[in-house]
Amino acid sequence: MLASLLARFRQFRRQRRQQRQVLALSRTDAAALATQAAPDARRVLVVRNDSIGDYLLYRPWLRRLSAEVQRRGQRLTLLANELWAPLASTWDGDLFAEVIPFQAGRFMMDLAYRADILRQVGSRGFGEVIYPLHVREAAVENFIRFMKAPVRVASQGEHRTGPWFELLDAGYTRLLPSTRAVLFEYDRNREFFENWLGSAAGLLPAEAAPLALPAALTTAAAPATPYIVLFPGASAKQKRWPTGHFAQLAQALHKEVSGHYQLVLAGSPADATLARQIEQAAGAAVPLLNRCGQTDLPGLAALVAGASLLISNDTVAAHLAAQAGTPGLVLLMGENYGKFFPYPPALLRAPCRCLFPPSQEVRFAQGDFSPPAHDPDLSQLAPARVLAAARELLGLG
Repeated sequence: MLASLLARFRQFRRQRRQQRQVLALSRTDAAALATQAAPDARRVLVVRNDSIGDYLLYRPWLRRLSAEVQRRGQRLTLLANELWAPLASTWDGDLFAEVIPFQAGRFMMDLAYRADILRQVGSRGFGEVIYPLHVREAAVENFIRFMKAPVRVASQGEHRTGPWFELLDAGYTRLLPSTRAVLFEYDRNREFFENWLGSAAGLLPAEAAPLALPAALTTAAAPATPYIVLFPGASAKQKRWPTGHFAQLAQALHKEVSGHYQLVLAGSPADATLARQIEQAAGAAVPLLNRCGQTDLPGLAALVAGASLLISNDTVAAHLAAQAGTPGLVLLMGENYGKFFPYPPALLRAPCRCLFPPSQEVRFAQGDFSPPAHDPDLSQLAPARVLAAARELLGLG
């Protein structure tokens, strides 16, 4: 009885917090968009607040969407997570009239910042707003229901209930259907594009769009000799293979490939501590070229594209390798099996092998790909197993 009462009390508190959040966001959104420009049917806004890997798997369909928008005589604006907005400007600048970068986390929490971004959005006068995410973020999309755009489109997305979601759904003029089945993110984006385009009305399915990085990537940051990239970072701590394991792998790889391949550590400035830990644990006898924090995103893409092999956690580097045609070895928990990894073989130009903790391998062998009750322990993935897979990908027997 007490446990039930506590659970109901916690649920009540969550509902109250959400009600306060909805009220605060809605007041901000309504005020910021109160003087928005009149809708212009020639202007289309696409909103994406998700991560870099999501953007990479959306790029082919974004290009298709942009081509259709241009065919209709319209212009596209992208409201983009500032983590990858520079990539969009550098690689896909031909698709947009404008890219408006924003800090997704701050946008949901800092009302003054949110209002400033929304005033920028409102000043453009969009005739259509598109929110193509399957996993929709209520605290981001809330503003769309205050837009004057005559066309406001989103995916039905994951099944959600409650008053806020009812408000959000009512704010769209079109909610596009989405299958409940697990889809690889590329195929999820394809599903949205086809439904937006009108394939559900009897048109042929959209022709597959190729997954590839721009051909004009600079390789100035790459070493002159063949090299292997080790990428120890990841956004969440539980997704990081231990630095001690990376160090053991570096020691073993050095014995195997010394004189043939340079070992390179790559990552963001935030990964610098991880890189130092690997260098220290591997020892002075293992020469590691530390490039952590020395490349921007386009530079990282170039570094990965020029590698003979990437060994990475479940993070952006693994997607860059898969799309650059670089052989990759991805070390991951597998909690979202089928959504982002493994890549469907038909999309790959080079091997992209995924290794999971033994507990996950057992479940997968039994056909159980459902999310586990607890985060799998990535430390259980032994360095010897990763070394064996790396040797295979390098053709060392």
